[in-house]
Parts: sequence; structure tokens; C-alpha cells
Amino acid sequence: MEKTELKKLLCDAVDSVRCEVGAFAEDIAAHPELGFFERRTSRKLSEALSGLGLDVKEGLALTGLRADLDGGAPGPCVALIGELDGIVCRQHPQADPEDGASHSCGHNLQISAVYAAAAALVKSGLMKELAGSVSLIGVPAEEFIEVGRRTEMRERGEIVYYGGKQELVRLGVFDDVDMAMMVHAGDNQPKPSFVIPEGGNGFRIFMLRYEGRQAHAAAAPHLGVNALYAAVAGINAVNALRETFRDEDHIRVHYIITKGGDSVNSVPDDVRLEGYVRAGNADKIDETFDKVIRAFRAGGEALGAKCHVRSIAGYMPLDTSKELNGIFAENADSLVGADNVTRGAYFSASTDLGDLAHLLPAIQPMAGGTVGALHSKDFKAVDFDAAVLLPAKAMLMTAADLLFDGAKLAKKVSGNFKPVYTKEEYLAVLNRKFFSE
Repeated sequence: MEKTELKKLLCDAVDSVRCEVGAFAEDIAAHPELGFFERRTSRKLSEALSGLGLDVKEGLALTGLRADLDGGAPGPCVALIGELDGIVCRQHPQADPEDGASHSCGHNLQISAVYAAAAALVKSGLMKELAGSVSLIGVPAEEFIEVGRRTEMRERGEIVYYGGKQELVRLGVFDDVDMAMMVHAGDNQPKPSFVIPEGGNGFRIFMLRYEGRQAHAAAAPHLGVNALYAAVAGINAVNALRETFRDEDHIRVHYIITKGGDSVNSVPDDVRLEGYVRAGNADKIDETFDKVIRAFRAGGEALGAKCHVRSIAGYMPLDTSKELNGIFAENADSLVGADNVTRGAYFSASTDLGDLAHLLPAIQPMAGGTVGALHSKDFKAVDFDAAVLLPAKAMLMTAADLLFDGAKLAKKVSGNFKPVYTKEEYLAVLNRKFFSE
């Protein structure tokens, strides 16, 4: 079979499963769950893949799963990834009324595209034309949220790292994967289109506790040490750093006060903050992190409060495979036209695909068919084909390029890739970023 015909048949197979994939996507959107607790979502995806006759490994990093399809000959493994979790957005029309979980992140679209790709491969029987395998991986907890809850989970030994792909790497789920791709929902891209980022920000987390001394706020404030004022002084010190951040480093520092005190009538003695330091490369993240922590500590020094710091490993910057991006882009061109494919974009947010991309060739294009900003109440899919089916087709066409003709192209991509870390080195780097003082 010619590769062109193979790709056409794969795309036709995606179209043939439109109805069941559409129902699946709607069901997932209506039942969002937060990271490491996506039990229903994981079960629905497992049932869908099992219904195709696939052997599904469940319970990976608590709620993750994996299924594999083997080709007609041995060869490399290409992973198609979908994320299971939602984000807290209480104003979203489909938000869970209890915890605010919603799919304003678009992850329901991702995993639906993976399901569509799996269904197309199984029902078409075309894996026999390829060398190697395609792995379908449902990943928990991409959204780096509920840091306090995950800290408690870490302390109980339920997780080691706070991101799903980090945990799956630790557990060996990616040990035999040679390259990976996933397609994220785009921001305000209503028409069929793709944006293909080359790079993106990574980040590191800090949690701060200012310890002051309580006193009566009206009768004896001179006897207290105001932890809230210490936090405000620290915030102002951080803001004084911002003009030193270079545009090309893509530095972002943002935080929230999670506790401002216990009573207005008392000088606050326990004030807490949680924040991110982001940048486009790992060295800049750590360099900026140190500056920011010094500034926050200075706020404590100024007011006589103690500043306790907890550092938590976040995500690595995104540095995608240019070769994989190029292959994907050519297929995207054929699906939506070159004018609707944006190459070389920068992803200002962060993703744990960045961690994966430090170990193996990986990409994260973004698809159209949506309106509203990601993580906002206005985000929704307006073109199901563009948001789900076209990503499935583009991933399958790219996999076909990689694994056709004895997987020559996949072997070339793997051979040209130079990982930043071995798995052991990567985990050691993460471990060094955890500390409490």
C-alpha cells in the first residue's frame, strides 16, 4: 500500500467514528475531575479503549492508563497522549458545583482525539502496514493546582511528583516510548487551524509562611509582629525586581495569598503565599527563583517576621522536536491549508510535556475549533471536527509517516535526538528542587 493511500484510509476511519467520539467528548466535558482524582474520566476512557479490544493498563500514577497497538513488524514506539484532568473555573457553565472543576482547559478534547485515533487504527486494521507500535496514554494531573493537597499526598507516599507525566516517567511508563505527541486545544481559534509551538515556559513553585507575633490590633499593635505587612513588603520587593527581567527570557512571577491572618482584630501572625516562577530555560527559572526568594525573605527581615520557604519542582521548559514538528506541520498543511498553520510559536504557559521533551522527541501542537481563552468561563468548542477529529487525523498521519517503510523516519528522528537528561539525571534534577526551610 502506498503511504498516501494509507493516510487517506486512516482519515476516513476517523470520520467513520465521529458519532461515538462526539458522545464520548460530551460526556467527559460534562463530568470534569481534578488531577490524580480523574476516576470517572479514566474509567470511561478505559472502557472505550477496552471496547475496541485493547488491553488497557490502568492505575498508572493513580488514574493514568495505557494501551498499545502493535504494527506488522517490530520497530519504535510512538505515543499519542491525552490529558485527563480539568482545571478549577467555577464560573464555567459545565463546572462541577462542588470543587469548581471544568474542562475550560480543553483536555476533554485531547483525550477524545486519542480515542478517535485508537478507534480509527483498530477499525481500519491498518496497523499491519506499519513497523513498530502506537501507544495510547491517558495522563493524569497536567494542571499544576491544589498544591497543598498534592503536598499532603506526597507526604503520605501516594505520589512523588506533582505532575502526571513526571509520575509516569518515574514509574517507567515512558521507558519504551521513542517519541510522543499530543494536540492541545487552542486559544480563540474558532476555524480549523493548528499552531505549532517550538518552545514554552517552565516553572518552579514556592510556598511561603510568614511567622509573626499576634497582638491586639487596636490596643497593642506595638507588641505584635505583623506577618501580613511582612508579606506585603516582600511582594513589593519582588515587584522591584521586574524591570530586571529580560523579554527574551519570558520570565513571569505570580502568586496568591492563601492565608492573610485569622482575625481583623489581631495582628496577623500566620500569613501564607503560593506562587510560580516561570521562564523559558531551566537556568533562568532557578536564577530568578533565588532572586524572588531573597526578596520575599527581605520582607520578613524588614518587619521582624520569619519567612519559611518550601520549594517544589514544577515543569521543565518546553523544547519540542523540530523534526517532529516539521512532519506534523506538513500533515496539518494538507488538512487545513498552510495559511492556517502557524509554525514556530511560543507557548507562554507551561506543560509537563516539557519534561518529556527533555527525554525524548515530543511535540504539542494546538488545534482550532474553540472560542474563549483557556481556563476561562468563556472557553468552549464550537467546531467538533476541528477540535477533535482533525487533531486525530494529524496525529495518525504523522504516525504513519514515522512508522511506514520499516519506520525509517522514526529511526532517523530518534537517531538525531540528543536528550537533555537520562531518566536518572532528570529525576535527580527534580529531587534537588524540593526543599523546606
